[in-house]
Order: sequence, then C-alpha cells, then structure tokens
Amino acid sequence: MASLPVLAQENILIYVGPGAGPKSVANTLRTIKALAHPKYTIKTVTPDELINPAWISNTALLIMPGGADRPYVEKLSGKGNANIKQYVQNGGKYLGICAGAYYSADRIEFAKDDPELEVTGERELKFFPGLVEGPTYAGFDHRDTQQVAGMRAAKILWHTEQPFAQNKEFTIFYNGGGHFVAAENYPSVIILARYGAELPSQPQQPAAIIECAVGKGKAILSGPHFEWHHDSLEGDNKDLLQIKRNLAQQDTDRMNLAEHLLTRLGIAVRNT
Repeated sequence: MASLPVLAQENILIYVGPGAGPKSVANTLRTIKALAHPKYTIKTVTPDELINPAWISNTALLIMPGGADRPYVEKLSGKGNANIKQYVQNGGKYLGICAGAYYSADRIEFAKDDPELEVTGERELKFFPGLVEGPTYAGFDHRDTQQVAGMRAAKILWHTEQPFAQNKEFTIFYNGGGHFVAAENYPSVIILARYGAELPSQPQQPAAIIECAVGKGKAILSGPHFEWHHDSLEGDNKDLLQIKRNLAQQDTDRMNLAEHLLTRLGIAVRNT
C-alpha cells in the first residue's frame, strides 16, 4: 500500500475502543475541547476506523487514552498499528496517556512477577525505543476500579527548557502509570518531566513525560494523567477526598501543562 500523506490535519481523534477507560476518555475530551482551537473537529475513533487508513490524511493528532493496554494490542495489532506508525512517521502527532504510553513502548513490564496482575511483552509501535515499567507507585489494581490505594496527587518536576522553570512542580492525577526506563539514553527522546521526590531517592527520578521524534512526526507519552480534572474523582473515601483537594489547588498549572504539551504537538490552542 502506498503511503498516505498527512494533509489537512483537521481532526483530533481520541480512541474509544476496548481498553479505553470511560473516565479517561471523558477527561481527555473535556481537556482537549477546553484547550484546542475551534478549527479542529474533535472525534472519537474505534479500532475498525483506525484499521481503515482513511483517517490518516486529515488528522492533526491521535490520542490513545488511559485504560488497559492489552485490549489495545488485541484490537490493533497488525493493520491498525501499521497505520498509526505510518501516520506518525509521515508527519503525524500522537499523544499516549498512561495505557496509551505503555502501548507506545518497545516493550512493557507492568507488575512484573505478580501472578495476578503481570502484563509484560513487546509492543508494535515502539515510539519510545525502550522499556516502560510500572506501576511507578505501589497499590494499583486494575481489577478494582473503585480502589484508591494506587491513586496519587502525584508531583512531577518539569525537566527541560521553557516555558516553565526548571524543576517547576506540577501536581496531577496518577493511577497506575509507568515510567520510561533510561529515557536519557535515547537520542530520539526528550525528557519533559520526571516524577517527584515522594518516590524513593534515586540518582535521577524516573521519567514521567517524554517527547519522542518518530520519522517526520512526534509522540508525547505521559505516565500520569495530566488530562484528569479533580471533580472526575467520585467517592467519599478520606484519601480520595485529600487527593481531590490537592489536585484542585493546582488545576490552573495542570491546564497550563496540558496546553503546552498540545502546542509541542503542533496543535493550535484557543489563546493563540
């Protein structure tokens, strides 16, 4: 099949097939609609639609949201992933959040050696050419979506150049995401943010958000959920309520971070 060029770049597509968490999709839609310039059409997209290459020529950004990585593999391996790779390599942009970031690695190790939770193996997209390992914080259990032990109002530290000060701290929602092992060793990768000091001290804190050059295109991958709004967290568990309070206090910074990540992906935002 001849390569389809990326042309009009009119659409922002958010995957909603098996594996995509409903709340992750809802928060992604909410944040993207709030920030992206109205010239874009923001659409959800199914596995069958990604397997048909017609979407490639008029898409500005493809987003794989949080959820579970294995159903992505089951639905998109082969033709779907080949289309995604072709799209990005020819100049397209990809945003992978939590499960969407695991899915974009060369290989993943999730809860390795846990007989109930382990997910390991190679992945086809390979936008990050190394290992994504997680969960970065203990306590996450994907079998129980109501449990809060793995949730955090996680602190991440900005790691690169403008627009934020070096080591500026952001507090954003975390629930099971990974980190990008030895990201600093890959010439195609820029570390945008690292996890903060609440993790055990290491020579370098793990990479939390990265930017990957992929042919003529670009992928930004995030372990934590910078797209989540605090009022999406439901329940009266005291730990959850404290997480919500912590997130609410820094929501403006979260939106500034999300806006900048979109601009890095070439997406025009509302205030420009």
